Amino acid sequence: MNADSRAEGPSLTLRHLVDEPSLQLTAVEPGDLSAVVRSAHSTDLADAASRLRPRSIMLTTGGQFAAAPDDPVPQERLIADLVSADVAALLFGTGIHFDAVPRGLRNAARERNFPLLSVDSQIPFAAIEDFVNRGSLSAETYLLKRTVWLQTDLLHALSASDPVSALVIRLGALCKGAAVLYEGAGRIVASTGHGPLRLMWEEIGAQGPGPQRFEVGQWVVATRPFRVRGSGFQLAVASRNRALLNDISPELLETAERVLAAANASRSLVISQERAEAARLVSALRGGVTSSRVRETWDRLRAFGFRVGDDLRVVVASPVGAERPALVEALLEEAQVEDLALILSEDGDGDDRASGSLTAVLAERDTADAWFELLARTRVVGVSGPFQDLTVAPRYAQEAATAWHLAGRRHGRGSAATIVRLDEVDFATWLLTRRDDTQVADRLDRHFGELIRSPELVETVVLYLACDQDVKRTAELLFIHPNTVRYRLRKVEQLVGGQIASAKVVANLYLAFQDDILARIKPDPPG
Repeated sequence: MNADSRAEGPSLTLRHLVDEPSLQLTAVEPGDLSAVVRSAHSTDLADAASRLRPRSIMLTTGGQFAAAPDDPVPQERLIADLVSADVAALLFGTGIHFDAVPRGLRNAARERNFPLLSVDSQIPFAAIEDFVNRGSLSAETYLLKRTVWLQTDLLHALSASDPVSALVIRLGALCKGAAVLYEGAGRIVASTGHGPLRLMWEEIGAQGPGPQRFEVGQWVVATRPFRVRGSGFQLAVASRNRALLNDISPELLETAERVLAAANASRSLVISQERAEAARLVSALRGGVTSSRVRETWDRLRAFGFRVGDDLRVVVASPVGAERPALVEALLEEAQVEDLALILSEDGDGDDRASGSLTAVLAERDTADAWFELLARTRVVGVSGPFQDLTVAPRYAQEAATAWHLAGRRHGRGSAATIVRLDEVDFATWLLTRRDDTQVADRLDRHFGELIRSPELVETVVLYLACDQDVKRTAELLFIHPNTVRYRLRKVEQLVGGQIASAKVVANLYLAFQDDILARIKPDPPG
């Protein structure tokens, strides 16, 4: 075999050396002749193993054993040291200090299945070193080309609509088996092939952190852990072809990790650009779109899944108290899962909105309720009525802000509900949203000041109206006798100057204490 023929193979092995006629090597103890050889070094030093590179071969004439040729201890120690140093083989030159390979070396090599070759006295070590080093250089050139090819092939996944799945599919094809990407808890993010994916994950968990190599049935598995934006992942490839997996898996997994990092960086950039554009669109709609820019704005909205003619709603939301609001990423992911057209801008423009506030515009779809439910878990939410004409969007942005104020007032008075849709409120509520709160407070004190200064009477009349003027139910909620309720109501009548049964008195009391009344009304149970 010549060097040119070796250049066609992926690597130089001990088998190549034994099969090369010009070297005249004899396998005294063959061990694993498929072992890859990276370099060759001649030495007779006693501590030679510590000076050798992994996957190299050591050539010696046994000078370190000449003083005690029959003592097996130093010979056994040399073999043990070479195995520990991951040296590929020991080549022993005869005809200098020994006519044959010493028995101690042969026994130690056989016991450890370590390759031990004899070199004919007519073959100079320099010829073997030259052959190995030239062959290794050819192999390294091949490996470099292969690495570039693997990187190029895997990088094509970045252009796919789902780069993670595309990458995993390519990994499975390259190793002629299966590939899988696990999250830190074992959830499969993407996979391909028919390998034992769950058994592989169980073995990964059992083996602990770090890159791993193990077998599951007929499958050979190689893994590589890595982190992206603080989250842990495990990438694994599996094949029934052991030689193939041993050959390419280190480069394959390392390259795949880099591609995934690049995909994440690319996706992060796209997401950042999308969110910036969404915020600009929300700002444009809130500020007002002229008739001449309606078509252009719809074109921009189309990129977020909107369709011309969609019914739109404006949403304003802010965190509930000190609760941690749902992350914007979770809200955007939910909208994507529910196929909901949505644009969102963080930190609304109202002076009284807390950090974490947001304004959104979404298309009226059947899936919107699920998104509202997620939003309302940690935020007070106001929703405008539906509209299609983009030129009137500022009016509906104001509607959403008004609904948000209503939701906040009611929640502050004890209501469990955190969302108000302005198009679903009653007429009285709608009228009250148009009031000037400063003037209302002055009139409220003028008409109901004495009543307001009696919290016990206020609580009674609020519950009485919340219970549709049912004295018995009011008494049950207050844990008092119905006659006590009637007594308190007569005192209310004296303070407001009218009968509690009068429509005029009821209307005025309802409008004065509406937020408190609505906060005490229990929602109807689901049908």
